[in-house]
Amino acid sequence: MGRADEDLHDDLLARVSRSYFVDGMRQNDIAAAEHLSRPSVSRLLAEARSRGVVQFRIGPPVDRVQELETELRRRTGLRRCLVANGKPRALYGNSSRLGYVAARYLESRLSGEVLLGVASSRSLSSVPDSMAAAHRPDLTVVDLLGCLPGGRPVGSGKAGEAGRAPDGGGPNTAELIAVRLGASFRALPAPFVYRSGSARDAALDSEEVRESLELGQRCDLALVGIGSMQRFDGTGVYSPVPAEELAGLASQGAVGHLCGHFLRADGSLIDAGHAPFLLGIGADELRHIPQRIAVAAGRHKVAPIAAAISGGMISELVTDNTTAAALLALLHEIRK
Repeated sequence: MGRADEDLHDDLLARVSRSYFVDGMRQNDIAAAEHLSRPSVSRLLAEARSRGVVQFRIGPPVDRVQELETELRRRTGLRRCLVANGKPRALYGNSSRLGYVAARYLESRLSGEVLLGVASSRSLSSVPDSMAAAHRPDLTVVDLLGCLPGGRPVGSGKAGEAGRAPDGGGPNTAELIAVRLGASFRALPAPFVYRSGSARDAALDSEEVRESLELGQRCDLALVGIGSMQRFDGTGVYSPVPAEELAGLASQGAVGHLCGHFLRADGSLIDAGHAPFLLGIGADELRHIPQRIAVAAGRHKVAPIAAAISGGMISELVTDNTTAAALLALLHEIRK
């Protein structure tokens, strides 16, 4: 083969390789386009790999930032830290990159589990849409926070299609996740926020509410959001706790909240006498769940995330690269 023929052959290798590995063409279609036989295309692809025309690189997922994950895990002592990168949302359609990474991680942790607790919130709203449809009749998704049902009878059973708060305020993320997983859903059919302790105690008179709370405590895994003091969304309903009450809690040292529990910077809890009257899983009960995955991102979430880590409220964190970098900077300042 002369030099000219070699150059033509190398050009053919490059075209065939690009058609197959980049453009996604089938070998039969490449053969037709290049006037080759199907076995010839196969041999060309093998040659392209052996000569380095096509090179494969194995590395961390491109939607995550491994360096930040490693450093964050080292500095926090958390079991796992996942950091989504800042690439455009359009790469995953309508779902956010954070939601995509959180969904993939959650799916990887559910093998063999039978009880998944979810603290519905806006922080988790991007997770259900990013999950792959599944069939998990062996799994039950449990509300960890009071959340009135929308568009279905009160009680447990197969997840319905609605999954919306009756006032239209926001999604019941727990039910939406159950729908995506083809799992059963156990509601905690009561409001989350109450004006008085007596009103909350009256809700606890319901046997169904008590049983749901007890089931939540037995979960193998919990998925939670972390909130700042800018607002308190409850289970997706915008600001059910007034701004002036949040300001009062901040004056008590609160920097954020998780599952309705307000946290100081050192991770300690604001005394219940100064906090809103809420119905959901207790802080101690949450800590006893083996896996507690938090999904949170944003500059206002940095101090609350640090507090949740200090208080032992979470065992794993999914965040984005900007929040991770800011969290590492805060931890560095705290430990000076």
